[in-house]
Amino acid sequence: MKKKWKTERYKKFNSKRAKNRLKRHLIHKEKRRIKNRKLHGLNKAEQHDHNFVNEKHSNYVKIAAPINLSFIDNPERVSEFIQKLSKVYDKRKRVFVLLNKVSNVSYGAIVVLLSIMVKFKSSGISFNGNLPKDPASRKIIEQSGFFENLYKSFKKVDQYSIKTRNNKIHTHASNKVDAELGSNIIESATKSIWGTKKRCQGVQRALLELMQNTNNHAVLGSEGEKHWWLSVNHNIAEQKVSFSFVDFGIGVFNSLNNKTEESKFYKWKSKINEIFSSDKNTDLLQIILEGKLHKTVTKKHYRGKGLPGINEVMERNQISNLHIITNDVFANVSQNKFKKITNGFSGTFVYWELTADNEHCDV
Repeated sequence: MKKKWKTERYKKFNSKRAKNRLKRHLIHKEKRRIKNRKLHGLNKAEQHDHNFVNEKHSNYVKIAAPINLSFIDNPERVSEFIQKLSKVYDKRKRVFVLLNKVSNVSYGAIVVLLSIMVKFKSSGISFNGNLPKDPASRKIIEQSGFFENLYKSFKKVDQYSIKTRNNKIHTHASNKVDAELGSNIIESATKSIWGTKKRCQGVQRALLELMQNTNNHAVLGSEGEKHWWLSVNHNIAEQKVSFSFVDFGIGVFNSLNNKTEESKFYKWKSKINEIFSSDKNTDLLQIILEGKLHKTVTKKHYRGKGLPGINEVMERNQISNLHIITNDVFANVSQNKFKKITNGFSGTFVYWELTADNEHCDV
């Protein structure tokens, strides 16, 4: 009887199997060569980071953060970054945020990053990222609680609190007006600046106005649908506490433009244009902050609420370094500088500082 391995059928089978093995080997060798080429010149830490991003998270959409991750210094690119993340979220795709090339991070951008992370994770969409190579930027990201909370699970709830180990950065979120939280934040801030508890009515007023605005105007026709986010950074050495407030609603101008006939602000632009010639949003935001919009539309004296109230707080030296970004306007209110931005922000971002030079009262 002829041996099996000597039959013509087996020889053909064995030859085909050998060719397939060689083909797989050559494909693997080519893949390995391409991979080694990509890793050439990288140290072990860089090789690990490359593999972490491209192999362990190969099925994630990669979005690079701006090198200057500061909403105040770089509003155009940060707004564009937020827009890219929002599009991925709408498609319910996993995302990996590339932070490795970031060389500057502001605390205002931190609250945006944290809020987006929670938005993804509370909706059951995977969210991951890496750390900046720049030591100073890396330290700020680590202190923010971003990576401490990156692997935690989040549910859709009314309130969030992002805890950190060093107790310098506090981040909170809610879809309600929380006066008690505001009081606790101010007490902690004043102790960092003056070493003892003080009264800061201006900061309390700013917080409540922004919370109320988000609750009432962030979503068309609905109240309490959107969370506001607040991040507070304590710089004890400089006797300064910075506040970054953000809501991802529709923004000041989109909210005004969509007022119904029942609202006193219905067709607000036509009423404004009867007195003021400009229809640029940069000029209109100035009019709003000065309280002239309310007075023009209602024919009544401005009552000090909303953004005009916050501007009044700044003018009384109760807060410093006030900045506002909403829709297509960036405003350094403290320096009276307003400019149009191409990549607009759909919500409202407000930043200010409390320092030892600001007005305060003893308790």
